[in-house]
Amino acid sequence: MKHLIVTAAALFAGTALAGETMASKSFESLDKNADGGITASEAAADKSLAAGFAAADENSDGAVTKEEFAKWQASAKAQAEPIGPGVAE
Repeated sequence: MKHLIVTAAALFAGTALAGETMASKSFESLDKNADGGITASEAAADKSLAAGFAAADENSDGAVTKEEFAKWQASAKAQAEPIGPGVAE
C-alpha cells in the first residue's frame, strides 16, 4: 500500500512539473512575425519559455528556432516524466 501511495504521488508530481516546465503555446503561436524564430520578447507570452529561453536558444543567437523549441520541449517532458516502477527504488 505504501508503495502505491508513493507511486501515485510521483505520478502527480511529474504531471504538475510537466505543466510548469513546458511551453503551453505552440511554436507558431509564439512566433508572432512568422520569421521562423521566437525572440525573447515573443517568448514573454509564455511563462515557461520565457524562464527557459537561454536553455532553449542552444546557439545563443537571440532566437529559438522550431528545432530548438522541439528539443527544449522534449527535454522538459523527459525531465518531468516519473520513473516507472522497479526502475529505481
